[in-house]
Amino acid sequence: MAGYAMGLKCDSCGGEFSLRDPLTTCPNCGGLLEVQYDMAAMRREIKVIGGSPEYDSIWRYRQFFPSVEEQNVVTLGEGRTPLVKSVHLAGKLGIDNLYYKNDTMMPTGSFKDRGFSLAVSYAKELGVRRGFTYSSGNAGASFAAYSSRGMFNALALVEYIANPVKKAMIQLYGAQAAVLDYDNFGQITAMLEQAAERLGLYQFVNFINPIRHEAMKTYAYEITEQLGRVPDAMFHPVGTGGGIFGAYKGYCELAHLGFTDQIPRMYGVQPAAAAHFKAAFDAGLPEAAAYGDCTKTIAQSIASDSPIQGGRRVLRAVYQSGGAALGVEDGDILEAMRDLAKDGIAGEPSAAAPVAAFKQAYEKGLVKASDTAVCVITGSAFKQPGAIKEAAGEPVTHIRADIDELEKLIVRLRL
Repeated sequence: MAGYAMGLKCDSCGGEFSLRDPLTTCPNCGGLLEVQYDMAAMRREIKVIGGSPEYDSIWRYRQFFPSVEEQNVVTLGEGRTPLVKSVHLAGKLGIDNLYYKNDTMMPTGSFKDRGFSLAVSYAKELGVRRGFTYSSGNAGASFAAYSSRGMFNALALVEYIANPVKKAMIQLYGAQAAVLDYDNFGQITAMLEQAAERLGLYQFVNFINPIRHEAMKTYAYEITEQLGRVPDAMFHPVGTGGGIFGAYKGYCELAHLGFTDQIPRMYGVQPAAAAHFKAAFDAGLPEAAAYGDCTKTIAQSIASDSPIQGGRRVLRAVYQSGGAALGVEDGDILEAMRDLAKDGIAGEPSAAAPVAAFKQAYEKGLVKASDTAVCVITGSAFKQPGAIKEAAGEPVTHIRADIDELEKLIVRLRL
């Protein structure tokens, strides 16, 4: 395959493998695989970040991906989402440069579309025609959409606690779906790791699939192009952690290639009820263990109590960037949904969690009023409609269709 990607390397044993092999985890030790690039050649030859301007999607940055032939690219126009400067919350807190990366505007309403566009395209490049993923809802819907678009045979295993709308979206997009029952999240991670070894079926689960998070590097490219520089801090919701790790890898690439001399402080955000990364970070540990109860939070999309292979990649991104792992309470998430909505963006609870975490970090002095910070808003509130009602309620005022009543209402409301 042409391009700058050279091969796959195992995080654990250092084994190196060809990009032409449809691998998920390391065939030697079961460790996670990472795409390696010829960074020296990239530094010599890449002069602009968006090297494929004919694409108005993540594929604008295909020079930073493993190579995929044009006929195998599966795209729905994902990525290139707005970077919206906060007016309401920034004004309330007295800060200047708070931005929202609005991925609620993705094709399936979720940031997962970045990863599945690349992962499904790359699978087609390898000749893979079937595979499966685990999902709390958003990933399953995205996988279903891109698999159907790419004529790919897909199975989505979706958590029993997932929102019914998200479960239905998987079926609407046309994938095979099964509801996954379990007693604790560790059973899921164990099943997924065993499946890679026993079944030989290509997986699309974050990190077990070595390609999905490569697309999340586009956060770094897009935000840098949109801001004209790298932000000081970035807040990202964390489930398995492909988003935050991919973004961190993208910023590191930009620094290595000379586009910036700064890496943002990366803040990983979880619900306090199941914040295993925060527990590990607070203890200064390189790995996270099972922690909390993932059924006790409204933030379903990032509710897990056990990380994949200890969550080493996520913690490495946090530690090495000088950031932190944070946990936020449900009440603060609901307040963040309201704050975010007043800035014109309706995010689901998991997507609003970074806003709650930003407020927490600002109050603790982790970010300054002069910092430029970006909160990644990963999914639309319309995918979890019950949370909208919980955050905002419904109108309680009723009037008759009468001009006198309308006039009285306007006076009472002081419009």
